Amino acid sequence: MLSRIPKFVDEVIIVSNKSTDRTLDKAKELGAIALEDDRVLNGIGYGFAHMTGMKSATGDIIATADGDLTYPIEELSRVIDYLLDKPADFISCNRYPLKEETQISPMLQLGVRVLNTEVFLLYGIRIKDILSGMWVFRREVVDKLGLNMGDWNLSPQIKLNAASRKEIKFEEYGISQYQRGGKSKQVYWKTGFSHLWWIFKNRFVGK
Repeated sequence: MLSRIPKFVDEVIIVSNKSTDRTLDKAKELGAIALEDDRVLNGIGYGFAHMTGMKSATGDIIATADGDLTYPIEELSRVIDYLLDKPADFISCNRYPLKEETQISPMLQLGVRVLNTEVFLLYGIRIKDILSGMWVFRREVVDKLGLNMGDWNLSPQIKLNAASRKEIKFEEYGISQYQRGGKSKQVYWKTGFSHLWWIFKNRFVGK
């Protein structure tokens, strides 16, 4: 994954949550900044890892991507150009409609459509891909995003907050997605129902 990051990127931060596969050791060997965040919520540390990386980043523009080879980080310059040309504050990289080379199972596609529909019905916000894991944004918006979800629900939270706050200019940019490297430990139906409930609860009950 690190070999695909464009040369103009001057800071790479890898964050691990209780990894046992020498992720941090390998990251350091390859020249990345390696950080550990051992916090978990519901057994998951996805959100905490992202928040740690954002807080630690020093660049004017921050880009995030899951470490499983699925996102086209080699196309980062195009997304940054889009961010600057709009101009926008936060870009969520959107996988839908699917590009020819994108590989996403029908079950996962259906899940995203259901959640996108829920977001529109409850919030009146049209988001094409509420679960994308690749985002590009200006560092000054980090404190405005109001993030607090340490598990998988950070993914819908960051987009909903960016899209609903007037002080943040939110856009989506179409990308492809590649075949995952390695096997996921995520139980997709369980994560999907967690997203469904969190999006509803966030609207009516609060965080």
